[in-house]
Amino acid sequence: MRNFTSMVQKAKQAQEKLARIKAELAEITCIGESAGGVVKVEVSGDGQIRAVQIGETAAAQTPEDLRLLEDLIVVAMRDAQEKSARIKATRLRDVADGLPLPPGLDLPL
Repeated sequence: MRNFTSMVQKAKQAQEKLARIKAELAEITCIGESAGGVVKVEVSGDGQIRAVQIGETAAAQTPEDLRLLEDLIVVAMRDAQEKSARIKATRLRDVADGLPLPPGLDLPL
């Protein structure tokens, strides 16, 4: 019974940590960029896209320019989201430490 009580206490502590981390992630800003900063995307630590900035040099003149710009936006978004995911994974590792979770189980955040 002591193991169960201990496990419940650890789960409650983990839940409190998750709530705190979720709030912290929402405040973190990750900037992804492409083409040497011509296109920048701002994403929160929890993966929400906040802003897209496109430099004047990326102004579309032809249909090919437009397709290139679209590709640059996607690259910048992926860059920002990958940075955000790395931060999130690092923070969640601390929460899961000590909990008897099966391998590969993601915490809901």
